[in-house]
Amino acid sequence: MLIVAVDAGTGHERVFDADSGVELVDAVAASCAVPVVWPPVTVDGARYVDGGVRSTENADLATGHEVVLVLQAMRVEELDALAGQVDGLRREGASVLVVATDDASAAAIGPNPLDPATREPSARAGREQGLRIAAEVAAFWG
Repeated sequence: MLIVAVDAGTGHERVFDADSGVELVDAVAASCAVPVVWPPVTVDGARYVDGGVRSTENADLATGHEVVLVLQAMRVEELDALAGQVDGLRREGASVLVVATDDASAAAIGPNPLDPATREPSARAGREQGLRIAAEVAAFWG
């Protein structure tokens, strides 16, 4: 698992993984610090913001891996570069599965994904989607 954040001072991405020495909760918090909405999160003395500033999926960072599962939490039309990233991974021989937000989850998220009122319905819809596709994901990991 790779969690991406962007250094608020330099604009460079930082990829957190199991070997980064950063607690999962800190990596996720840094990766979710949406500019102007939530403040940057300090990790190892640097301040980080949402990895979506770099790319909404960051799938290109999985280059070199044989099996890639991409979780597309929401599609932002004007920033959507996922198809090109997936094509690039596949050209290099990777098996890629993209799990995108289904219609029920998108409806639960609504027009403002930052609205706290959508938290519970979004979680429920996401869980239901996960249950529906669990076998497909398990077969993919094979």
